[in-house]
Amino acid sequence: MSLTFLLLMLIALAVIIGIFTRKLDLLTYSEPDKNGKRQPNGMKWQPATFIFVAIVAALLQPMNYDVISVGHKGLLINLLGDKRGVSYTEEVSGVVFYNKYTQEIQEIPLDQRHIEYPESIIVAKGGFPCPIKPSFNYSVKESTAADMFTNLRSTYTKGGLEAIQEGWLNNAIIGAINDVANRHSIDYLFNNRETYEAEILSEVNKRIGKWFLVSQLKTNIQPPKAIRQSIEDKATADADAIKAEAQARVAQADAQRKIQLAKGDSASIVIRAQADAKAISLKQQEITSTYVEYQRVLKWDGVMPTTVLGSGSNTLYQMK
Repeated sequence: MSLTFLLLMLIALAVIIGIFTRKLDLLTYSEPDKNGKRQPNGMKWQPATFIFVAIVAALLQPMNYDVISVGHKGLLINLLGDKRGVSYTEEVSGVVFYNKYTQEIQEIPLDQRHIEYPESIIVAKGGFPCPIKPSFNYSVKESTAADMFTNLRSTYTKGGLEAIQEGWLNNAIIGAINDVANRHSIDYLFNNRETYEAEILSEVNKRIGKWFLVSQLKTNIQPPKAIRQSIEDKATADADAIKAEAQARVAQADAQRKIQLAKGDSASIVIRAQADAKAISLKQQEITSTYVEYQRVLKWDGVMPTTVLGSGSNTLYQMK
């Protein structure tokens, strides 16, 4: 709300109150008729002229005011400076009154902002193109906000910080990423990404650290398509090698298990054979001619065989 608008509202309010309280007499009246009524027939120029002059003065008066928002840096710019305000920038806060014809107020946001730029291409050492999609947080340094506005005024006045981050800041960030990438081979970029991004942040601070604080910078760099394919092929080959090695270990373990089982079976066969041989040996030691004849006697049923034998033959063994 401008100071001019407030003055016009006050003039209108004063006129309304004056009319209702009849303390502001703007009209002239005719002589009373036979009924004693008087009709308005004109306007008194003196109060009307005063109101008109007050309105014109409110419209043309040069002063205005602004309230500097919390979290912003207020700058009072003198438009009549020898460098169009460059030499006459004053830091202000709170409620500020200024001449709207010769001065202006700029509010620089100091809050932290997150930026994600669209995909672009950088070139690593050796000419390898790599797609990146950088993201980072940044904020304006309060101590150098006036100097930033002085140097980037033409861009800032077109669209504020949004215009700066899409133009000047974009070029600075992408330029720093590309310049650092040109120093290293493509293998280095992907095998040492943390170190690479730390180098970028250092380079960025050299370029814009005077006016901006940058943090959490990520390049989100991606390898070229051909290298991506080779990486995927290598990963597949490594996985296959690991799988084959695991299968070989399983097969070796299975073979060892079978060998142990075979050894166990052989040992049990040998033990059984030795036991059987021992048993046979013991039995052979026990069997004598007398023992055999004894077993025949035990099994004889008392009936003589009907076999025809020669005279003097006897089938029974003569036991003595």
